[in-house]
Amino acid sequence: MTLDSALERVSAMLGVTLEWMEIRDFLPPHASPELRRSALASSFVAALELAKRGRAELEQAGAFAPLRIRRLK
Repeated sequence: MTLDSALERVSAMLGVTLEWMEIRDFLPPHASPELRRSALASSFVAALELAKRGRAELEQAGAFAPLRIRRLK
């Protein structure tokens, strides 16, 4: 998954809800393990970019805890 496609996917899914979602919720559901790893990395960078642009916020309870994202109002 490219960064551009990840940005589109994460942005589209964030547009649906204001609730916190785990970053893994943005991964393609039936992808191979290799594609899921690539999609996770792309989605992580996309989430960082959206936070940088002020369109989303991120939270993580601790080291190795799930990364959560939500759209800013």
